[in-house]
Amino acid sequence: MRSWPEWLSPCSSQEVNTVGDPQWTSLSDPELARMAATSSQDAYSELVRRHSAKLLNLAWRMSGSEEEAWDAVQEAFMAGWRSIASYRGDAEVYTWLRKILVNVILGKLRSRGRMQIVSLDEPVELDESYIEHEIADDSLDPQEVVGRMETIESIRTAVAELPAIYGSVFVLREAEMLSYSEIAEALDISEGTVKSRLHMARRLLRERLTKEVAAARRD
Repeated sequence: MRSWPEWLSPCSSQEVNTVGDPQWTSLSDPELARMAATSSQDAYSELVRRHSAKLLNLAWRMSGSEEEAWDAVQEAFMAGWRSIASYRGDAEVYTWLRKILVNVILGKLRSRGRMQIVSLDEPVELDESYIEHEIADDSLDPQEVVGRMETIESIRTAVAELPAIYGSVFVLREAEMLSYSEIAEALDISEGTVKSRLHMARRLLRERLTKEVAAARRD
C-alpha cells in the first residue's frame, strides 16, 4: 500500500468519532472547502476526518477488498486536495468527493481487467448454466433471495464479483440510496443506462444467490 501524508490518510471509525479541533469542527463543509482552497491542510484534514467512514464503506462495497478500499480512498482524497480550488459548491463536499472516489475505483478495476462489459445480446455462463441477457423484470426482488442466505459474506462476495459496470450502479443505488439521476451524474452515463444496468445487476445476483441457496439446501 502506498504511503500518504498523515493529514490525507482516511480515519478509522474510532478516529472519526473522536472530538476534533474546535477551530475546524465548528465550520461547515463549504467553509472548510474554501479554506482548503487557500492551501489550508488543517481545513482539508477535517474534511478527510468527516467523510472517511462513508467513503471507505462505499469503496469496500465496490472493490470487495478492505486494502483496495483504503488505497482508493487515499487516492481520492489526494485527487480532491489537488483539485479543491475547482470546487464551486454546486454539490455537497461529500458528493463531490464520492464522484472522485467512484472514478478512482472504476479506473483501478478497468486497469486490472475487472471492468467487464457483458453483451446484452449474448448468453453468459454463470455456475455452469446460462441465462438470457434480456432486461429482467423485478418480479423477484433480490432481497427476497438475500434473506435466505446463511451468511452476509456470501452476499458481499456476490456483489463484489459482479462485472464492475453493474456492481457500481447496484452499490450506488442500494447502499448509497442515490436516485437514478444522481447515479447517472456520478458515472457520466444516461439515466436509461443506469436503469438497464441496475436491472441486469439484480438479475445476475438473483441467479447466483438462488443457485447458492439451492446448493446449500442439497448439502
